[in-house]
Amino acid sequence: MKKKWYKGKVFVITGASGDIGSAVCRAFAPLGMRTYLLDLPNPAIDGLVEELKELGAEHVEWFSMDLTNKEQISQVLKTIGEKEKNIDILYNNAGIGSKCSITNNGSFEEYRKIMSINVDGMWLVLQAALPYIGRPAPTKKHPDRREGQLIFSSSSAGKTGVPYMAAYAMSKSAIIALANSIRVEYKIQNHKIDVITVVPAPADTKFYHTSEMIDWINSYKKRGLLFKFVKTRDIAKRVLKASRKRKKEIFVPRWWKLLDILFAFSHHLIGNLLIKIENQ
Repeated sequence: MKKKWYKGKVFVITGASGDIGSAVCRAFAPLGMRTYLLDLPNPAIDGLVEELKELGAEHVEWFSMDLTNKEQISQVLKTIGEKEKNIDILYNNAGIGSKCSITNNGSFEEYRKIMSINVDGMWLVLQAALPYIGRPAPTKKHPDRREGQLIFSSSSAGKTGVPYMAAYAMSKSAIIALANSIRVEYKIQNHKIDVITVVPAPADTKFYHTSEMIDWINSYKKRGLLFKFVKTRDIAKRVLKASRKRKKEIFVPRWWKLLDILFAFSHHLIGNLLIKIENQ
């Protein structure tokens, strides 16, 4: 996509004020889009709205939205859709995680909390946004064609699994499967809707800066330079580039794509690496 394509288009993002979400918003703001931030109320929102306006966003508006509230999700997306008529880019970014698995006695309630936000919430957002995704881009052959983008935040955990974080890994794997399915569905329907999946390595976010993750973080960092935490601004830059180049799936950093390739050939090799990180 050329830069001029974005001017005046509608950009909607969930989990907007989080570390990755806010970094992505800052990367897209200079393009002059009409930006809608969807998130729970928190002290960072007002400052982010003003910052994005100063960076060049044509319009910035925040809506309070709880991904476990079906009615609220429906109402928020309907309000945006009816106002703007189209949603050109919908970024499904919101998510949570914890050390919840079967063998460490993770509760069903914690598992359901993760899945309800990371998977069920994303499903509900997509359902509510469906009538507005993309804008008309008809051709003689396909008069009903629409053009736009869906972007999904997944994780390398969704590719390999992570010891004692099964619920989180399951949710991120489900996101990859959802994106892969929708991508083909839009192609079958002859729409020009790009579906982009973002697969980052562990990033320097609040998710990892919790008491239950301290030991894991220290062990991960001991694996060497290649295992340093990814900066959120680097993820944001790659997301913007993926949008402009209409990519299908991106890894951050790029070399993490090797994990996906190696996993296809050797579950044993990747499994041993994960065990070493956990037992370091």
